Amino acid sequence: MFTLHVYPRSPLYSSLTTVVLYKFLMNVDVVIAFDVDGTLECGNPPGLIKIETVKRFKEKGFIVGIVGAYKKVQRHINNLDFYLGGDPHKPENLRKVRETYKPAFCIYVADLPSDRVAALENGFSYIKPEDFVVMEDY
Repeated sequence: MFTLHVYPRSPLYSSLTTVVLYKFLMNVDVVIAFDVDGTLECGNPPGLIKIETVKRFKEKGFIVGIVGAYKKVQRHINNLDFYLGGDPHKPENLRKVRETYKPAFCIYVADLPSDRVAALENGFSYIKPEDFVVMEDY
C-alpha cells in the first residue's frame, strides 16, 4: 500500500489526499515536481525528502520530475520524466511541464516563498517539504 499523507495543518491536506485517490481510482495523470536545494536530501542545503520517496512515486505511475538544481539529482535517479532548471527559469519550466503533460493535477514540492508564487502562478498546487510525508506499508 502506498499513501501520501499531508499533515492536517497544511491547507492542501484534503485536496492532496483526494488527488492520490483520483490517481489510483480514476487513472488520471498527476505530476509531482520537486525542487532540490532545501527540499531533497541531495540538495544544498539538504532537504527532508528522501531520494527513495521520489523513486517510489515514479514506480507507482506518477509523472515525476525535477524543477530545480537537477544535476544534483541525476546522479541518483536518471529515469524521471523531466529534469528542468530552477531560478531564474523556474516559472517558465513549471509552465512547460503543465503544457507538455496536461495532467489532471500538478504538485510542486519546494521550500521557498518564491517557489510557492511560481507554482501557483503556473497551475500547480504548492506544498512545503515538511508537510509532505509518505507512509508505506508492505
